[in-house]
Amino acid sequence: MHKVISPGRVNLIGEHTDYTFGYVMPMAVNLYTVLEGEKGESVELYSEHFKETKAFELNNLEKENSWVDYVKGIYKVLFDAGFKLGGIRGRIGGNLPIGAGLSSSASFELAIMQFLNEVYNLGISRKDMALLAQKAENEFVGVPCGIMDQFVIALGKKGHAVFIDTETLHYEYIPLPKDMQILVFYTGIKRKLAGSAYADRKRVAETILKRIGKKSSKEVTERDLKGLPGIYKKRFAYIIRENERVLEAKEALKKGDIEKFGRILTRAHWDIAENYGVSCGELDFFVRKVVKLGAYGARLTGAGFGGVAIAVVDREEAKKIGEKILREYTKVFNWKARYFLVEASDGVKMV
Repeated sequence: MHKVISPGRVNLIGEHTDYTFGYVMPMAVNLYTVLEGEKGESVELYSEHFKETKAFELNNLEKENSWVDYVKGIYKVLFDAGFKLGGIRGRIGGNLPIGAGLSSSASFELAIMQFLNEVYNLGISRKDMALLAQKAENEFVGVPCGIMDQFVIALGKKGHAVFIDTETLHYEYIPLPKDMQILVFYTGIKRKLAGSAYADRKRVAETILKRIGKKSSKEVTERDLKGLPGIYKKRFAYIIRENERVLEAKEALKKGDIEKFGRILTRAHWDIAENYGVSCGELDFFVRKVVKLGAYGARLTGAGFGGVAIAVVDREEAKKIGEKILREYTKVFNWKARYFLVEASDGVKMV
């Protein structure tokens, strides 16, 4: 029996920048999708979350509009790339919440990819595993995501964030200060609006790049946006500022300046809320309140419209702040909220 653990991810800074080939700085986190299995002639997987078994033959990769499409998508891109491989018999579980904004889908994809890569000796590099998993999600599942989630789940490093240029795929490991804790707060709102809104933001951003003749948002200045419709200008100006903040945040972390790093995150939240329109009352409440409770800074992370936010706190104060914000939040909102104190994790691996 083989066992794979595949982390979730939290994006520290660089939101809605990866699909315009900008900068991001996520970290893999110690909440995992766990796949236990062995070789088989076909695929048969039991999901502990969905309490059901799904099975298919390797010559039947029709979409089913269920969780098993992520598995079929991985097989499809591997077969299309010319790899020879067999099936899986096993079970999927773990403690990574599904639909909470911690990239459970990319974590699941990389768990399947790592299992097949190892047991069938495919010899795929970690970077290529990420690219193939993104292709499966884009082209088979039909979610127009950027490369960030798959990349950090494949290449995460314990104790470090990963700074990524999503155009060149150049990356750098940035050590996280030992006395800094990342508090992840799940609002209790599954991101129902995020799919269509995400696709809309991506489409607008790509249209702008085409109109101004640039490939990457890194090349764009606010001067380039003159003459564009007001909402287009407002949206893309946020992306330009966010790229600048990623570089600023990277330097703050390198210097161990947690206070500056926190201020950058809070500034990023109010910019994305006001100018990119992907926040909500619950996320704004969390950011406002947790900073008052002693966090260095906070912001939404992920696509927005619910899901999760993060706060940067002192390690010694983390649990106390987590309990306080949970109490304050549940006085105002009825959602089943939770918080997690997470560490930066290694990427997907066999254990």
